[in-house]
Amino acid sequence: MEGDPGLFATMYSARALRRFKPDPVPEDVLFQLLDAAVRAPSGQNAQDWRFVLVRDPEHKRRMQEWAAIPWRRYQARFGRDAAALDALPRSQRLSLRSVEHLVHHLAQTPVIIVVLGLKGRHSTVGGSTFPAVQNLLLAARGMELSGSVFNFPLAREDALRDMLGIPDNNEVYCVVPVGYPADRHGPLGRKPVREVVYDGRFGERWPFAEAQPDAGWQDRWLPE
Repeated sequence: MEGDPGLFATMYSARALRRFKPDPVPEDVLFQLLDAAVRAPSGQNAQDWRFVLVRDPEHKRRMQEWAAIPWRRYQARFGRDAAALDALPRSQRLSLRSVEHLVHHLAQTPVIIVVLGLKGRHSTVGGSTFPAVQNLLLAARGMELSGSVFNFPLAREDALRDMLGIPDNNEVYCVVPVGYPADRHGPLGRKPVREVVYDGRFGERWPFAEAQPDAGWQDRWLPE
């Protein structure tokens, strides 16, 4: 597809961008995202994932109201000192500020995708649903969109289920806002592989990873 950055470039640059432009997502682009999502593996080939596209302005407005409930709990951690959040380490501060923006602007997000799966269908909860979510997020990056899992609206899950007519036999696994980002995708700051992967036994260093750069092989896939 024209403009597709390629699989590895996509994975190495898919940031969780939460500030969206007002531009609507065209129907064919939205279809491509979901068509990619359902290519994911599914336990017993059940394919029980279901996706509800939320584009109704009133529905998005209500979801924004519900998202503000858990955000207030985050704010309580910093008391009345608004500068306390700005004193956090840069990566944590930027992440929280982007979440804060989404909380207050969720109603302007072009499309919100609510991801479902059958209750009790799989022994590992969500194990056959979240691969589809990851496919969707990678497809979004590949098409110059952005999305991220944002479950704050589930603070009022019963109301959400009622509003969208979700049957009782379906679990709500996550909420994924999607749109064209106002910020840019780019290199990701991640811990080195050697710090998170062990060889044969927990805590045993992997010699090959020890010899690799802190940024991994990011430079192979992203242009300077």
